[in-house]
Amino acid sequence: MKKLLTAAMLAAALPLALTTAAPAAMAEEKAEAELKIPPPPPGKGQILFYRTGGLSGAALGCAVFDVGAEDKLSSLGAGKYFILVSDPGPRSFTVKSLETKDALTLEIEEGETQFVRCKIKTGFMSGRADIGPSTETEFRTKHKNPKMVDADDMSEAVRKTNYPG
Repeated sequence: MKKLLTAAMLAAALPLALTTAAPAAMAEEKAEAELKIPPPPPGKGQILFYRTGGLSGAALGCAVFDVGAEDKLSSLGAGKYFILVSDPGPRSFTVKSLETKDALTLEIEEGETQFVRCKIKTGFMSGRADIGPSTETEFRTKHKNPKMVDADDMSEAVRKTNYPG
């Protein structure tokens, strides 16, 4: 009789135990899946560039350049991101597409991570790259499962930050 009573009590308690453990386990899995953004190195700041996904301009890349430079820092495909470490101070970036060129200047602060979003907007002949400031909240809202830009789509300096070793 005691065994039957113990089994009945366990059977009654099991659904309650599972329902309280499940949210904790799901929250833990979500925290593990969430991108951990490393802090910038001492004396530096950093910019996380990202591109939203979606159908508009899905086949086009968003090539990011330092203003005046011929070599790109990286190309952002849909749903991709990269991190650029920088000395503090003003720094200007540009994105180019067949129809347009857009620019953005940021004041890089020591120890700070800034966020920059690139969108491909509808153009006359092809998509138009658009670059603008963003926030970590917007980045995390738009990117449920962000993917790093492939190493071969980055300049050597950017590759060293994003693919160390």
